[in-house]
Amino acid sequence: MTRQVAIVTGAGSGIGRAITQRLATDGWLVHAVDRNLDAARATSALCPEGAVVPLELDVADLDAYAAAFAHIPVVHALLANAGICRQATLADDFADEVWRTTMRINVDAVWQLFRTFHDRLADGGRAVITSSGLGKLGRPGYGAYVASKHAVLGLTKCFSRELAPRAITVNAICPGWVDTPMARGDLVKNAVTFGTTPGIEYEKACEAIALHRFVQPEEIAALVAFLLSPGAGAITGEAYNISCGEFFA
Repeated sequence: MTRQVAIVTGAGSGIGRAITQRLATDGWLVHAVDRNLDAARATSALCPEGAVVPLELDVADLDAYAAAFAHIPVVHALLANAGICRQATLADDFADEVWRTTMRINVDAVWQLFRTFHDRLADGGRAVITSSGLGKLGRPGYGAYVASKHAVLGLTKCFSRELAPRAITVNAICPGWVDTPMARGDLVKNAVTFGTTPGIEYEKACEAIALHRFVQPEEIAALVAFLLSPGAGAITGEAYNISCGEFFA
């Protein structure tokens, strides 16, 4: 039987790595996309042999998509997962740069991925976009990030309608705090800002979470695996919170 083919961006660590591992274990052939080829190769090494093809691409380089993906004739699942989260208030001198960079990676790259693969996504295929619980709410100092994650919720709804005639579903996932290198880095930054420790910042973050813990990347991957499954064929245009009870909106 021919393997189903998936594209996962941001596959070199965190959520993207967990999704790649889950799909590879489930029998998919996964193109693991990351700007750091060594990181993508490290992900591949954690997966069944021959299940993952590491692919180097900076998703912010929108002109590189055509060449990077030219060798892939058809895909059955798109996982637009790569993203960044940088803080900037309205008063910060670097706020405009944060806005432009965030929008290019978190929004423009999603648009370009779908532009590249919309006619190579098999009928009955699946797509999942990684948004954020903050994309439904808001937080001071995170204007660029919140706006970008809200924008991709809009793209999710539009793409789901546009691709529905071919029975392609498009959904979004909205994580809260996830136990990833990015999140741990944020805890370190917060500790420096507030003169505390990463452990204290973790406890402070957990105070706002019903289950009092961070989501594990493997739990995100399990939700994605369901959304790619035949059992999720009636689900499209939706945005799923997965936050251990941090977000209920």
